[in-house]
This record gives sequence, structure tokens and C-alpha cells, in this order.
Amino acid sequence: MKTLQAVERLCGGIACSVLGCLAWLLPAGPVPTQNVRRVLLVKFWGIGSLVLAAPLFKKTRETFPGAEIILMTLSANKGVVKMLPGIDRVEFVDLGGSLASAVWAYLRCLHRAFRLGPDIIFDMEFYTKASAILSFFARAPMRVGYHSPGVWRGNIHNYPIAFNVYWHVSSNFLSMLEPFGVAPDSAPRGSELLGLEHCQGQARNVLSRLGLKPGTYILINVNAGELAVERRWPRERFAELSAKLCETYGLPAVFVGSKAETDYTSQAWALAEEAGATGRNLVGALSLDELVGLCGLSSLVITNDSGPLHLAVAAGARTVSFFGPETPVLYGPTGPDHLVMFADIPCSPCINAEHGKRTFCWRGTLHCQLGVSVGQALESIARRFGDTLKQTPPQAN
Repeated sequence: MKTLQAVERLCGGIACSVLGCLAWLLPAGPVPTQNVRRVLLVKFWGIGSLVLAAPLFKKTRETFPGAEIILMTLSANKGVVKMLPGIDRVEFVDLGGSLASAVWAYLRCLHRAFRLGPDIIFDMEFYTKASAILSFFARAPMRVGYHSPGVWRGNIHNYPIAFNVYWHVSSNFLSMLEPFGVAPDSAPRGSELLGLEHCQGQARNVLSRLGLKPGTYILINVNAGELAVERRWPRERFAELSAKLCETYGLPAVFVGSKAETDYTSQAWALAEEAGATGRNLVGALSLDELVGLCGLSSLVITNDSGPLHLAVAAGARTVSFFGPETPVLYGPTGPDHLVMFADIPCSPCINAEHGKRTFCWRGTLHCQLGVSVGQALESIARRFGDTLKQTPPQAN
């Protein structure tokens, strides 16, 4: 990720300078809704962002009922794409395992965008030059993308959209439809995923093998994905919190994570066991469907600000989430079933969409993540969910 960001900073500005001068050659102008044949939405990074964009996908389908709706995203997102509403076709981009393969994959996706020839392209990335360049090659008459005076992308998008840092990301995504008569609205939207019943069925099979029943466990996600590992609440605190919750409420902890997170999460689980936690470590052992189902059937999901948080919210789970360098204003779940832990110290949040989601921590230690203690988390959980967790767990499988 850091290497790709460095390459974009080095080459992206030059490419956007050249293409920006040529952008006047592209077709331009409004396309009547009834004449739209093909819509291309581009969102490469972030399972969580794709989940939060579900209202946009659904509304795009309603706005252009006769058009083919195409999503271009990374192949790493295959598991969640099938749950997204309104999408007719997906163009996957496989970056491979090296810089050379990633560059080649990007060049190929430029060619694919050119061949698709959409009437409208929605560049859903937050100010990246790579997606702006792709918008040029798509040659769509309507090129919709986020605009900020502080981030220059060559003026390739002819329908610029403001990104409001005081609005939830789901609302910012929906703002992309403003040129088509959809009024912007700051109210966060719930993510409606497809196939949740199937996911719960898969999860019930997992629980049966573990000897657990729905509503009788707390699901724990200690990682935060490769985009910003700084979003992790310390694993030692996750371990201590898990042990105390097991002791207080008599519910086992189920630790989850991807295969790439095996070492980090397994170390956290070992610490939790040493502290007295009971349960199972399922890191690397679940499909995305099973993970979503387990979230929905849990008593509570405790997680960092990450993709699994947004999957859990969409699955209808109660959640406790830890935010530090990122702001819960943009990404935090809302409502009585969701508890956000955020120290809100003067230097936090420091991750900014305009700066490529890079952290610039001048303290050396992430005080924002250390600002929430295990005791504070326990007390907050007891106030919000204590009565629910103390109830007799359901016995029906």
C-alpha cells in the first residue's frame, strides 16, 4: 500500500497534468436519464467503504432503471461484492503480489474502462489520482468525482462533488447523485446487504461445530486491515477486556480475522486466554459469509474501526467500536445498538481523506488509541448493553 501511494505521488501529478490539458477533447454534457446505457462506479479500496456505499448502489439502480450498473473494484473484495444491491456486473482488478504486477493490472483496468465506454462514471475514491486518470480513459460524457481546492487532480471530472467532512461517508457517497436531481442529505443511511439469511445459515453450521448457540458469545475483531493499522486499539487491552467480559457475563469470546491477520490476532487470543478468557480463536478459518452471519447472531461485536465493523452493523449486530486517528463522524455507526469509544483528544482525528488516509502522528505514540482504558470500555459496555448481556441466552439453535 505505501509503495503504491509513493508511486502515485511521484507519477500521478504528471499524468494528471497531461490528461487535464487533454480533458477538453472528451465528450461532455448532461445525458438524459432515459438515455443512459451504462454506468461505471469505481471503488478500489476498502470492504468497509463498499458496505457503506450500498445506499448509493441501490439509489443508482433506482435513478437509472434501464442502465447496466458496473462496479470496478479490487479482486480482494470479491466476498462482499455479491452482497451489494443494484450491481449488474463487476470488473475485478487483481493487483498480484508485486509492484510490477500492480502496475500492469492498473494499465489493464485503464484499457477495460476505455472499452466499456460508460455514459457516466462515478469516481468514488477520495481524491486519488489513479481513479481520476481512469475517469479520463473511460471517456464518459459525465465524469463525477470528489473535488477539493486543496487536492488537484487535473480537472478531469466535469461534475465535481464536494466531500463534506462533517457528514457520514454513506451520505457523501449519495451526494454523487446530486447532478441527477437527488438532493444531498446529511443523515447517515443504513447499509442493506443482500444474502444475510444465507450468511446466518452458514454461521449456524459453524456454531454447531463449536457447540455454541446464537446469542451466546461475544465476537472480537482486534485488527483494522492493511489500509491503516494505526486504527488498532492495543491488542493487550482487547485481551484484558475479553477476559473481563467473559468473567462478568459468562459468555465466551470468539476471535476473528483474516488469514493475513493470523499472527497478530492469535497473539491477542493467547494473551486473552492467559487472562482467563474462554472461547475460540477462529482467525483465518472463516469465509466472509460466515463472518457476517456470526456477527449477526452474536450477543455483541467488539471491534476496531474496520471493515468487519461495517459488516457487523449491516448484519444487525450490536457493536462496540474503537476509533482513534479516524473520526467516527465519518465512519462511526449510529443508533442505540452501537457504542463508539473515542478519546477525542486535541490531535485526533489525524487521518484525512485529502491526504490519502495517511497518518502523521507527531507524538510517536498514538495517544488517541491509548486514551480509552479497559476500565472505561467495561463501564461503557455495562451502561449500554449490560442488562442485555445478563439476560439468559436463548437455547434454540
